[in-house]
Amino acid sequence: MGLYNLVEQLLPHEFSIYQFMAVLDMDREDAREARNILKQFYLRGYINRISKNMYSKTISNNK
Repeated sequence: MGLYNLVEQLLPHEFSIYQFMAVLDMDREDAREARNILKQFYLRGYINRISKNMYSKTISNNK
């Protein structure tokens, strides 16, 4: 899962959707797509949602 590994390496433990979009070089118009990607990460247990625009990574045991 290359996209998640990129996010895991480049973003801090707690990050906003705007930081996520900046890492992926997304424009303002891509906010809906970014939220959908983050929702999939949440449903798979990779991240936790703190508030509407803030997320935190879950602790990974795969390292």
